[in-house]
Amino acid sequence: MMTVSRVMHNAESVRPATRNRVLQAIQTLNYVPDLSARKMRAQGRKPSTLAVLAQDTATTPFSVDILLAIEQTASEFGWNSFLINIFSEDDAARAARQLLAHRPDGIIYTTMGLRHITLPESLYGENIVLANCVADDPALPSYIPDDYTAQYESTQHLLARAIVNRYASGYRKVRWQQGIVGRDLSRPGVMLDEIWLR
Repeated sequence: MMTVSRVMHNAESVRPATRNRVLQAIQTLNYVPDLSARKMRAQGRKPSTLAVLAQDTATTPFSVDILLAIEQTASEFGWNSFLINIFSEDDAARAARQLLAHRPDGIIYTTMGLRHITLPESLYGENIVLANCVADDPALPSYIPDDYTAQYESTQHLLARAIVNRYASGYRKVRWQQGIVGRDLSRPGVMLDEIWLR
């Protein structure tokens, strides 16, 4: 077993002929290292496993980016990551138990759309960050994207492009789904009477 481990970790002390035989056996047997066993042997060493609880984020096109960013960032830092879906608010306790059985070093709880969650009791005391959600405990760190500012800046950008292109497109008026009350819409040069509020 030690020889396999040395080959997997590219140790220089393994003879080339032995390395080739071990690599051939790994390929033939479709060998995959047991990460949980490695984690038990590595008690006290640097953390390496990040768990993601995904409530409506893995199944919603608008939220998948946050999961991809978590996985890419974890990988860049040499961490493994895994995801467990939460299918409803009532399902969070089951998902938390399933997640904790894997003994992750850190947990990110994600939701689709900013919402309040009831954090399962079993997750208190764990290394956890909330993403796009808040809980009753203000001590829990939360990442909350600034959707309002992002939407405002996107609208300003689109309005500026609409003003530049209005003669080419044949449209003079800019149409809104909802009005933005109290925000300056004239910055890109749009007069308020040019905007249709609906």
